[in-house]
Amino acid sequence: MLPRRHILDVWEIAKDRRELLSMATINLAIDAVKFMDRREKRDHLVEALELNEFICFMFPMKRPGNMSLLFHVISDLIGLLIYGVPRKTRHSLENIETINYSEKSMRIYPVIEVWNTLKDRIYKKKHGALSIIEGFIKKIKIEMDIIENYPFIEDIFFESKNALKDWLPSFSQFYDKKGKTITKAYETWWDVWKCKGDKDEILKGMVDRLCLQAETEYDIKLDNESVFTSIRKDREGNRQENNYFSRWYKEGINLLLKI
Repeated sequence: MLPRRHILDVWEIAKDRRELLSMATINLAIDAVKFMDRREKRDHLVEALELNEFICFMFPMKRPGNMSLLFHVISDLIGLLIYGVPRKTRHSLENIETINYSEKSMRIYPVIEVWNTLKDRIYKKKHGALSIIEGFIKKIKIEMDIIENYPFIEDIFFESKNALKDWLPSFSQFYDKKGKTITKAYETWWDVWKCKGDKDEILKGMVDRLCLQAETEYDIKLDNESVFTSIRKDREGNRQENNYFSRWYKEGINLLLKI
C-alpha cells in the first residue's frame, strides 16, 4: 500500500500520538530503504518479517514498536488480495509461503495464515494488466481520502523524517549501512510523496508515476488528465474505497493477533 495508508494502518491500532509516530516511522522506513543504493533487492515482505525478528532479538528495548512491521505486511497482503498481484510481487508471496522460519531463527508469525484465511473471501477474479492498473488507481484514491479527511496523518508523515533517528541503530546494523546512508534513502523516498505539499500536486505526482508504470511494465497508455480528474472529483468514492480497505485490514490484524 501507499505511505499515508500505512500510517493510517498504524493509527487503527495505536492512538497515542508518540507511539503512532514511532511505529509509523519504522513502517514507512521499510519501504524507503528501496532507495538505498543499488544493493541486491530482498523480497520486500520477507525482509519486513526478518527486520522485525532482528529487532526483537538485537534491540529488545524497541519492542513492541517494531510490531508495526507486521502491520505493514498484513496491509500489503490485503492490498494484493483486493487490488491484484503485480508480476514483481508474486515471487515474494512464494517466498513467504515456503520460507523456513526455523532455519532463520525466526519466530513463527502466521501472516501467511491470514493470507490463506482471507484469500477465498476477498479475491474475486484472476487479475490481468487492466485490473492491476485499476487497483493502483484505487490505492491513489485511498491516499487522497486520507489527505482530505485525516490531516493528522500528514503531520505524522512530516515528522517521521526526524523520528527516523530513533530507529537508525537497528536499521544500520540490520543492513550494515551507516546511519547517514539510511537517512539519505529515507529523505529521497520521502520527497517523492510531496508531504505537506499542494493536494493537486501530490495527486499529479502519483498519477504521473502510475501512467509511466502502466506504459513501461504493461504497455498500456493512460490519459493522465482523465485519471487525475476522475480521482479528484470523486471524493465520496475515495472515502468508500478507504473504508472498504479499512474493514478488511482490521479483520486481518484481528486474525493475526488471535492466531
